[in-house]
Amino acid sequence: MFENTLNGFSAVAAPTCQQVTHSMPPEKVEVFKSLEGWASEWVLPLLKPVEQLWQPQDFLPDPTQPFDAFSEQVRELRDRTAELPDEYFVVLVGDMITEGALPTYQTMINTLDGVRDERGASASPWAKWTWSWTVEENCHGDLLRTYLYLSGWVDMCMIERTVQYLISAGMAY
Repeated sequence: MFENTLNGFSAVAAPTCQQVTHSMPPEKVEVFKSLEGWASEWVLPLLKPVEQLWQPQDFLPDPTQPFDAFSEQVRELRDRTAELPDEYFVVLVGDMITEGALPTYQTMINTLDGVRDERGASASPWAKWTWSWTVEENCHGDLLRTYLYLSGWVDMCMIERTVQYLISAGMAY
C-alpha cells in the first residue's frame, strides 16, 4: 500500500476491499437490546460530565504562565525525558498512533449491530457510552502528542504521517 521514498513514505493507491458488514445474528442483537436498561442504570451513571474530566493540560507545562516560567517547565520536562530509555518512546509513539486513529475506531463501533449510531445521534446507551469513551481516548492522544512534542526526542512529522496513513487506510488492514 505504501512505497518507500528517500524521505519516508508516500501514499499509493490502496487496493480495493470487499465491504464487510458488522452484522450479528438476531439472537446476539437481542442480547444487546435486552441489556440496554442495565447499561442505562449501571454504566451511564459512571460517566462524568466534561467539567469533571481530567484534561491533558493538567499534566503538561502551563502555557498561561509567563514565558520564563513556561520555558522552565518545558526544560524540566525535557530533562526528565532525557533519561528515559528509547523503548519507552517506542511505546509512547505506538500509543499515540493508536489514539490518533480514534475516528476510525468510533466509526467502526457506530456500525456495529447493538450500537447502530451511523449519524451520531442515537439515544442508545451503547452509543452514549461510545461517545464518552471517545472523549476519554481523545484526551490520551492529546496528552501523548503534546508530551512527545515537548520532549523533543521524536520525529513528530513522521509520527503524524503515520497516523494519517493509518486513518486513510480505514479498517482495511
